Amino acid sequence: MRSLIPVLLVVACAPDLRVDHPFDGQVSSGQLVTTQVLDGGVTLMNVDATNKNSEVFVDLDQGREMKADEAFSTNQWDLAFKRYEISMNGGAGNPTGSVKALVLDGQDFGALTRAPADGYAQDGATAVLGGWWDYDLLAHRVLTRPNLMYVVVSSEGTYFKLKMLEYYDSSGTPAAISLEYGALLPP
Repeated sequence: MRSLIPVLLVVACAPDLRVDHPFDGQVSSGQLVTTQVLDGGVTLMNVDATNKNSEVFVDLDQGREMKADEAFSTNQWDLAFKRYEISMNGGAGNPTGSVKALVLDGQDFGALTRAPADGYAQDGATAVLGGWWDYDLLAHRVLTRPNLMYVVVSSEGTYFKLKMLEYYDSSGTPAAISLEYGALLPP
């Protein structure tokens, strides 16, 4: 019986040791943010946030990734992605930043053309963008909350509507986030 316990422990840990998990600490190389302009001025953005140890900084106004040194020197980044965590350039994400967001529940993404006038917040004790996902215990998967949409006021003062689409890419890689966003008229 004693010799069976170490075997069970090794077998129980085996799936974590598989080589087909490049997201376990592997440093991503190349372009971490790609965008595609869709109909109606909406942009599809894919963010490779698979690296556990670093953030991917995004400038919504320019629709691009900002490397960390540029993000910090210019303070023009809007959102930072690290796995399933999203922080804003304002509040706890960066006290000198001005980015803020508003959560809308049940709002039609396509129908929203003008930003709401109030209700915006910055990252704090509970992140404004922290509720964008649910976790399915049975499937062991992060699921986006399709009923939620965000209005983000960028570092340049532009209003954007933003909707999280997927946490996984088409091959099942986690933290390969896709979202869509588009500019809104100011309140």
